[in-house]
Amino acid sequence: MTTEDWARQIVAKELSTQVEVHDNGSKPGMYDLRIGPVSDPAYAIECVGSVDPVATVTWNIGPAKGPMKVCSSRDWLVSIKKSTSIKSLKIHLSKAIVNCESLGLTEFTPVDWQLKRFNLELFNKLDELGITSFQTYKKDGSGYAYLSMDGGGGPINQSSDAFIDWVGSFLSSNNKLDVVEKLRKSCAKEKHAFIPMLLGGAPWEVESYFLGKMPLPCKEPKLPKPITGVWVLLNGKGLRYMNGGWHVFSYSDA
Repeated sequence: MTTEDWARQIVAKELSTQVEVHDNGSKPGMYDLRIGPVSDPAYAIECVGSVDPVATVTWNIGPAKGPMKVCSSRDWLVSIKKSTSIKSLKIHLSKAIVNCESLGLTEFTPVDWQLKRFNLELFNKLDELGITSFQTYKKDGSGYAYLSMDGGGGPINQSSDAFIDWVGSFLSSNNKLDVVEKLRKSCAKEKHAFIPMLLGGAPWEVESYFLGKMPLPCKEPKLPKPITGVWVLLNGKGLRYMNGGWHVFSYSDA
């Protein structure tokens, strides 16, 4: 399933309406999805996805599948490399977590030269598994390890402020000019950007907002004109901004 088909299904379900794939390749600069007739669309939606094929594969078979069960009474955050073998991680992660816990390593711990000096055997094992950092997320947990990619880690952000700022900056960046231009050319009243995020594709304070309790934002995002709405998805949770308000929803992976 393509990102566009996946987005079409999600939008159709959330808005309880029919959504069409608009970009049929008949001419350049077409936006991806449409609600309403071609001549008078109510919505124009452009998808903005990841372009890193290695990270995408790792994400789809790893973090996107949800947390991994480990032999611990705690919940953990585990950051991995984009090239990590998820198959090997599934086999060995639980034993590695038990080892870390037995050594008292429950706070944020990067797999770096300090860990190497502290315990060479543990460092080598974690590095071989493609783990870059780990930490306890919840002391009284259910024995799950939540995966992030390349460098994610630190306290869970319970505020939506960083997320709101990131959305505006992301869509206003120079490499998103084509997204803005495609929507600008549309005659639709509502012009939305659909953004599936990969863990590792945004600052940790943005990503971790989706891993916590996720309080509903109360501020408007500064979206580049003419964009009027935005959909952002990560870790089975989604946020959409439209008609001046935020809405939380859940979704299934493509």
